[in-house]
Amino acid sequence: MTEGLDVVVKDRVCWITLDRPKKLNSLTPEMMHGLRKVFTDIDDDPEVCVAVLRGAGEKGFCAGMDLDWSESLTKADRIEQGRLGEKTFAMMERLSIPVFAAVHGYAVGGGLELALGADFIVCADNAKMGLVEITLSARPPHQPKFMDGKEDPDQPEVGGSAPGWGGLKRLPARIGMARAKEMLFTGVRIDAQRALQLGLVNDVFAADEFDDKVAALAERIAAMNRYNLRLVKELVTAGYDWIEPHPS
Repeated sequence: MTEGLDVVVKDRVCWITLDRPKKLNSLTPEMMHGLRKVFTDIDDDPEVCVAVLRGAGEKGFCAGMDLDWSESLTKADRIEQGRLGEKTFAMMERLSIPVFAAVHGYAVGGGLELALGADFIVCADNAKMGLVEITLSARPPHQPKFMDGKEDPDQPEVGGSAPGWGGLKRLPARIGMARAKEMLFTGVRIDAQRALQLGLVNDVFAADEFDDKVAALAERIAAMNRYNLRLVKELVTAGYDWIEPHPS
């Protein structure tokens, strides 16, 4: 089992839990590679009908990239980490079975980009979501307090820096171009009700009912025929019409 990931298959549901609660479930390279293996395994597993992506602990779903990983990167490493994140989240997006993200607390930066790779997102009423990367190089008071006025280590000497794990294409696809631009230009973190209003999430559940509501949703999807789930996902994702049924 990959450190930082907990994966359980039960009753045709694969529960994928980011399990670093003391680090707000921030992502490491090992977790990225672990996710890739999980995605490969469950895509070929006839006993899995739906996957649920969630975060351990009370504080949040995922705070994005692990700080130690980020600080250790060379210029060459920085290019490769971008590719690793994009490829990993694209694998999830291409899964033949449904996958949804269950977000509570913080889902920021790469954490929100991860959730956006799922077919849809549901969240608890305490959720805070945003692609906040642009604020790291902002002027105070819009720079995060933990930066303490320091320069953003990810800001290159020449040129710009932007979210690199697929959020720039998936957020506009989810909520529309203009609304996505506003979120990206400001780096704002939005609450659950605003996320619902924008169409970023499908539903908002009370925090004290969140686990039960997520489980009920997963169980309902898992009750469906796996071949039909796979077919419907393919048709909807590709924008196809199913003109004729199978001759059998």
